[in-house]
Amino acid sequence: MDHSAPIDPARGRVTEPDAGGWGESLVGLLPEEIAALPALSGLPAYRSRQIAAWIYRKGAATIEEMSTLPRALRSRLAAEHSLSRLPLRDLRISADGSAQKFLFSAGGSGVESVLIRSPRRDTICVSTQAGCAFGCRFCATAAMGWQRDLTRHELVAQVLELRDELRRLGAEGFFNVVFMGMGEPLANFSVLTGALRVLHDDHGLGIGRRRMTVSTVGLPERIRALARAPVTVRLALSLNATENATRSRLMPINRRHPIESLLPAMAEYRELTGQRTTLEYILLHEVNDTIEDARRLARLAHAAGCGVNLILYNEHPLSDLRPSSAARAEAFQRELLPIAPAVTVRDSRGGDILAACGQLSTAYPAGAAGEPSPGH
Repeated sequence: MDHSAPIDPARGRVTEPDAGGWGESLVGLLPEEIAALPALSGLPAYRSRQIAAWIYRKGAATIEEMSTLPRALRSRLAAEHSLSRLPLRDLRISADGSAQKFLFSAGGSGVESVLIRSPRRDTICVSTQAGCAFGCRFCATAAMGWQRDLTRHELVAQVLELRDELRRLGAEGFFNVVFMGMGEPLANFSVLTGALRVLHDDHGLGIGRRRMTVSTVGLPERIRALARAPVTVRLALSLNATENATRSRLMPINRRHPIESLLPAMAEYRELTGQRTTLEYILLHEVNDTIEDARRLARLAHAAGCGVNLILYNEHPLSDLRPSSAARAEAFQRELLPIAPAVTVRDSRGGDILAACGQLSTAYPAGAAGEPSPGH
């Protein structure tokens, strides 16, 4: 069944970045960067803070909407800049309404973001790259290969678009942001850290550090660099195996950065930042789901001071891997509980529209469930 929804241009900012002769978008800039624009030369600092409030708190679609600015200033800004975000190409909604998958155009590439609804919290899942270069066997994004790094504007724009969708649905409260979409966040490091500043800043979106999580395949030097970044957030390591031979088959990056190089970096991150660290573990049938695997994982988590987030593998047409059976998954979790610091099981949503963990991709064959049909 196709649960696609028609695109309503009034809902999203679907204007192409350079449409109508507009120049660079202001989305993604902090007040001090806005203040440095020629259009604000000689003006008091509060003007740039007003502009930031219109962009991030009020969700303005155009510079003309900024009614607290003098008309002459609005005209100068509009002559060189816009508030354009990302053109929306397609929107899919899961059958139970718990997930919405947005397909955006970003510099000629397709990029997917996911809005996950739950009674306890809403979560925005952000992509940091179009495609990915790391080739993890279980991940559909890997089939795209690496196409390009996204810009800070494109990361922040994803959050604004999905935040505005939450507002449209009547959800005005807090939400979480996870960098678990397409791409490896730490491979786009400067853009990621710049976006985190905008999302956290009081004059940006004001999102608390503990409500943001970055997930990584495991780049130890970048993990250590993130621990010293201006904004530190929760960190998750996509581990998925407890010994190097299996992890290298599943995740080629392990040949360069094996497990023993990753866990000390995770422990250092937790010690330096005080932020929660987690080992993400996708349960794959008869690949990494034995009782011995569970015992090793418990020891690794305990040694590094990391929680464990178990994820039942979400199948997709680009891989022949299968999820663990319910019985094996339950036995695996039970073995972890006495030793690992904390164990959770991810409640994956959006599998029917290929929006769940590991399913994001624009490389699906025509007609795959949940994917745009030709012409979208």
